[in-house]
Amino acid sequence: MSISPLVEIRVPTYKRPAWLRRTLKSIQDQTEENWKTIVLDDSPQQEAKGVVEALNDSRISYESNPERLGETGNTDRAFESGSFTGASYAAVLQDTDTLLPDFLKANLSAIEVHNVPLILRNQQIWLQHTTTEEDTGRTTYGNRFEAKVYQPLEFLAFLFLSNGIRNGGLFWKTNSDINLKVGPAVTHPDLQELCRTLQIDQPLKFEAEPLSILNQKADVKDSRPQPNRRTYNRGKQSVMRFLINKYGGTIIDEAYAIAARLDKIRDLESALIMSGYYPRKPFHLSTGERLKTAFQSTLKFRWVNDPLAGYF
Repeated sequence: MSISPLVEIRVPTYKRPAWLRRTLKSIQDQTEENWKTIVLDDSPQQEAKGVVEALNDSRISYESNPERLGETGNTDRAFESGSFTGASYAAVLQDTDTLLPDFLKANLSAIEVHNVPLILRNQQIWLQHTTTEEDTGRTTYGNRFEAKVYQPLEFLAFLFLSNGIRNGGLFWKTNSDINLKVGPAVTHPDLQELCRTLQIDQPLKFEAEPLSILNQKADVKDSRPQPNRRTYNRGKQSVMRFLINKYGGTIIDEAYAIAARLDKIRDLESALIMSGYYPRKPFHLSTGERLKTAFQSTLKFRWVNDPLAGYF
């Protein structure tokens, strides 16, 4: 019987030992057994070390960062190119999230069948309360993507209508030329995912079946500060301006085709105005709506510092 390729799962963590244990148990429950996991601990107190030792699984290793990297820094470290362990494939799993049992097996099959270097996998969304959890019935991508192979430009056009990829949905070949590490200039976690999307320059296959769970905190206390939405919106404005300047009408055509399929023309017009690009006629937004959006765009551009100035 042939042995399946080795998969490496990278788990960035910080001061959440109970959540981390659940995350690691979901990896141990995989139907595909040829994997290695590396826990990247950003806590000086090394709470995660005890979790790894208690599981006593030789496939799970532990590393403590020599110095604090912060949330985005530790997550970005998990997206290093190549492999930590010599594995052929890699994925990143946040310490609050979990995998369903067939995650690895299904992704290995999909990436080989479609001959692509990268899989983007849908995720279930659960709400975590203090003592209970709730299945929202939603997924990270909903009906936004079709289950097909996307070329980079078509995939990037979705950024006018969405927030890009989620870290936990990615599964990739470690020997490919894909660079998913964003760098230290991006310190907002949501903008980091947005910039990671920008760096996808090879075909990817979207898999609609959700085989992992993105756990969103409801009334659960978190030791990390919550991201600033105004900062995020200013960064998103910069991303849209960058795409228009780089690809011009080509990416606008793609965006309009996507918006028509999803019945999101009004959203696209708003996004284009926010980026400083005047939408095509016939308009779906009223004159008042267009003027209001243009005014908001100008205020954001002039009065909010660009958080991606050091990235572009």
